[in-house]
Amino acid sequence: MSYTVSLLIDYQSLSVFWTVAGVIMKFLKWLIGISAAVCLSLVTAFLVAGLLVPAERSFSNEIEIEATAESVWQVITDKSRYTEWQPSIKKVDVIDERNWVENLKDSQEPLRFSLVADRRPESMEFGYSMGDSFHGHWKGEMTSTATGVRLKTTDGYKVDGWITKILIGMFFDLDSFAKDWNSKLKARVESLK
Repeated sequence: MSYTVSLLIDYQSLSVFWTVAGVIMKFLKWLIGISAAVCLSLVTAFLVAGLLVPAERSFSNEIEIEATAESVWQVITDKSRYTEWQPSIKKVDVIDERNWVENLKDSQEPLRFSLVADRRPESMEFGYSMGDSFHGHWKGEMTSTATGVRLKTTDGYKVDGWITKILIGMFFDLDSFAKDWNSKLKARVESLK
């Protein structure tokens, strides 16, 4: 009788074990299915973002500054003083008259600039790059107004690679950055009058 009771207890324990194991296996299958669906969704989102986010963008901004064109160009070309009026810049390394590097506070990669064209007092153009996958062009055009000048800036950039394109599209609004840069330029120039 004790052998029968023991066998019955072992059979019941085994039955409970397989029931619990079945529940765990169903849960693991469900968890793996959810994980696979999440991974597939992320890959799909990455591919869609890579197709929809433009690799090139260009936009223009205008700002009126109550100063002479010469005063505005003086502030723009005095790169060694950018940190005094552009708080996002940690340091500027001036390489020569036509080339400089801006080290930004929130980026490990510096922005490298070069003077492309100097047609002052009407306009100036700069090229810039960050790493191997981000390249841009800035053009400033100045016209006289009754109280000073109107500065029209045109920024354009091109990114190589999907990851860079997606990151810039998600986390960096160059248009807002340019508007902010222009307003700080205006404040700086007008404070020096």
